[in-house]
Amino acid sequence: MNTMVAHLAKKIPFIRRLVEERDAVVAEHSTSTGVTADDIIACMEMILGRTPDPESVENYLQRGFPDRFALGKYMINTREFQNRYAGAMPNVRPAPVFLGDRILTLTHRGNIIYLAPADNDLTPWIALYGEWEPHVENTILALLRPGDTVIDIGANVGYHTLVMANGVGPSGQIHAFEANPEAMRLLKATMSLNAFGWIRLYEKAVLDRPGTFTLASDPDHFGSGHVITDRESSDYGASYSKRVEVAAVTLDAELAHHVNTVDLIHMDIEGSEPLALRGGQALIERSPNIKIITEWSVGMMSARADVGEYVAWLVKLGFGFWLIEPATGLTKIEPSATLTLPHCDLVVSRNNPPC
Repeated sequence: MNTMVAHLAKKIPFIRRLVEERDAVVAEHSTSTGVTADDIIACMEMILGRTPDPESVENYLQRGFPDRFALGKYMINTREFQNRYAGAMPNVRPAPVFLGDRILTLTHRGNIIYLAPADNDLTPWIALYGEWEPHVENTILALLRPGDTVIDIGANVGYHTLVMANGVGPSGQIHAFEANPEAMRLLKATMSLNAFGWIRLYEKAVLDRPGTFTLASDPDHFGSGHVITDRESSDYGASYSKRVEVAAVTLDAELAHHVNTVDLIHMDIEGSEPLALRGGQALIERSPNIKIITEWSVGMMSARADVGEYVAWLVKLGFGFWLIEPATGLTKIEPSATLTLPHCDLVVSRNNPPC
């Protein structure tokens, strides 16, 4: 015991010196002089990855940060820091917030989005990683330009609608259709929070004729909603137990007074894609540069239309087909090959897509 006491006695001066040195460092960074312009520049370069302009430096100097610690703490709590690292470092994403009937989170681009808690499709991926169908997202952005006019058919809770809004900017137009009332409730809230005033929402299905139809969906799969037509095969069965009557419109009638030409149509409506385009033939014919990004399921589309006739109709209108491949981008395919494709996503365009 005496040996241990003697050993500690020898260490006390060393420990006391370390404490004094630590206090000196803290005091150095806590002086009344605050932070310097060089401190601000270094902090922004390390934390935000950019060199600030002189006006920004002056702005931060005027905030009167007492020391570098306060400056650094402020920087890592900015939206810019969170947006920068949300996609590249999923582990620093802000935690999703459960609000009872919805989940509040951010996409990897920093947009606020509401999700459905019971959904087993989009919700887990967006809540954990902030993204959904990155191959489709990248294709959308590659095909859009600021000021473009876009139609989103089957917007769901709005993930790709947000992508489009960022792509076209406030000089563009987005017309987003979603027939599911529960999805529309979340979609409206999401667009309101993001203040995207150039998005117009329609709580309607898009088909080849107007009317009232049954929308059926699986309670555990929020994106499974599909319109039941007069074809018996269009009803996918008892597992799609949530059913609601919805209004349907055609693109040509609904957008006649809002859209002259369209640059991009995005569709994901569980097999009703051929019907939606048939109802927009006049709009398609007067839009020479239109490009279509579509979910492509031969099985689901066959429950509502003759897929061979659908492909032949698109070819007659001058369209070609490109397969969106997650790893390699777009691959041109022959029209006949579309009839045997597995479930996938396609670009349909009169011209070679710029991606």
